[in-house]
Amino acid sequence: MASPRRANPPAATPGDLHELARERFLKGERLEIQTLAEELGISRATAYRWAVNAEQLAGQVLVSLFRESFDHAVRRARGWGAARVVDAMAVGMRAITRSKAYRAFLERDPPRALRIVASKEGPVQRQTIALHQALLEEEVAAGRLELPVDAHTMAYALVRIAESFLYADLIAGEEPDLDKAAEILKLMLRPPPGPAAA
Repeated sequence: MASPRRANPPAATPGDLHELARERFLKGERLEIQTLAEELGISRATAYRWAVNAEQLAGQVLVSLFRESFDHAVRRARGWGAARVVDAMAVGMRAITRSKAYRAFLERDPPRALRIVASKEGPVQRQTIALHQALLEEEVAAGRLELPVDAHTMAYALVRIAESFLYADLIAGEEPDLDKAAEILKLMLRPPPGPAAA
C-alpha cells in the first residue's frame, strides 16, 4: 500500500516575516532581510517586497510593540485627566528603559535607531503621536481634561519631550531622568489659567 503523500507546508506570508522579525528583535538580534528570508524559505526579492528594507521592517516591529506597551500603560495608569495621561506616559517610558532588547537595538547603531523611532522618516513616531492624541481626546471628551491647544499638537509636544529624555544619553550624552520628564509633562498639561479678575 502506497504511503500517503505529505502535504506541502503552507507558504510563508508577510505576517510570518513580521512575526519572525519580532521574535529576533526581542532576542536582541539584528534584523537581516536575507537571513529572515532563508529561514522562511522565501526569496530575498520576496522578503524585500514585503518589508521594503531592514529599517522599515524594524519600524513595523516597533510599532506593534509600542502599541502593546502603550495599551498596557493606559490600563495601568492611575487618576484621570492630566494625571492619567502623565501616569500612562511614565509607565510607558519605564517599560522602554527596562527593555534589554530595545536597549540593544538603540546601542547597536544609535543614529539609525533614532532615525527609525524618533523622526518623521519612520513609522514609530507617527504612530506614537496618534496613540497619545487618542488618549488626550478621550479625556477631553469625558470632560476630564482641557487643553490650551488642539489634541494633535499637544500629543506631538508630549511625545517629543518624552523622546528627548528617553534618548538623552544618545542625543546629548546625559543620563535619562524620567522623573524630570514626568514633571515637565505635568506642567504642559496644567489647566489653562482662568479669566483675569476685572
